[in-house]
Amino acid sequence: MKRANAVLGLVTALAMILMGAMPGFSASNAELEERITKLEKETEEGSVPASLGQISEWVSLSGTLEVEVGFESSDVNDTDNSDISLATAELGIEASPQEWVTGFVLLSWEDDDDKFTADEAHITLGATDQIPYYLSAGRLYVPFGSFETMMVSDPITQDFAETRDEAVQVGIEMNGIRAAAFAFNGEAEEANENDDTIDVFGLSLGHAMETEAFSLDLGVDWINNILESGGLREVYDDSGWAAALEDQVPAVSLHAVAGFGPVSLMGEYVVMTDDVVAAGGVKLMDEASAYALEIGYTFDLAGYESTFALGYQGSDDAEELLPESKYLAALGVGITDNLWVNFEYSSADNYSVADGGDGDDIDTFTIQMAFEF
Repeated sequence: MKRANAVLGLVTALAMILMGAMPGFSASNAELEERITKLEKETEEGSVPASLGQISEWVSLSGTLEVEVGFESSDVNDTDNSDISLATAELGIEASPQEWVTGFVLLSWEDDDDKFTADEAHITLGATDQIPYYLSAGRLYVPFGSFETMMVSDPITQDFAETRDEAVQVGIEMNGIRAAAFAFNGEAEEANENDDTIDVFGLSLGHAMETEAFSLDLGVDWINNILESGGLREVYDDSGWAAALEDQVPAVSLHAVAGFGPVSLMGEYVVMTDDVVAAGGVKLMDEASAYALEIGYTFDLAGYESTFALGYQGSDDAEELLPESKYLAALGVGITDNLWVNFEYSSADNYSVADGGDGDDIDTFTIQMAFEF
């Protein structure tokens, strides 16, 4: 209750300042007292927005800032590198004038271009308590892969399979069961396909359950061409493979997240179900796969909620994109509900020269400060 009153006091103070600063706006003490009384009643009933990002009745802001200090050691090059970087800077704007209509834009700072771009921008219809089904259209990350992690760095399954495009997605979430389908116009065209059409499709199924002592979330996803993922697009654009494919390359993702009190378990496996073959039958890549496993424990560290996690990640036949194996350890300390300090050590082993890699072993230590609002 003390926290709610403090939030109410801050909201009230900001409101009074803004109302006094807005030209042509005036309100009597009686009107202000009436509004304050209404806010107090809403606070007691639990209907005041939990986030101060609510800037109007139907528009809210959210964001993430991540600053990292990284130290890297490479065996092959016998070099040590260190850097301070703004790893993440994102601003989300969500507008919902009606409960069943939501517009969302996520602006993300791109280090390469030194500017903000629209990482996501989509409209969603439905997805309410009364309407469990929905339709989303725009630039979005399609539901292929989970990529859950307790680490600072992204899992290699995300580097392998995360897919974003201008797409249409339909789905339903009800009683812990979710199902979705999506479609978009892909870039990795087949060699004998001259039409520029909507030719990439996918399905996603999942089930989540939770009790006081246990939680479980299972999912399986399918896409008819994993070469549309961000990581693989880059590889194939650089090599010219995308213009000479004999056929699309389907893939499947299996993922699970389980919780037993303070203990969390995460696992994901993504695999191609066909080889990458160029026109004329020349094999460019075997059926590649990637996987990630993590176990974490949440505990109290000097009064701060903290999580310690261990992880192992690996891949097969993905020498052009991913390390062959990677060991990780991470500690995250929650200073406040919005501010975390995270530490991660990882040791990645690349494919040997005989297997098409560079044989490098890379050790990395990262300190991250993460702020969310």
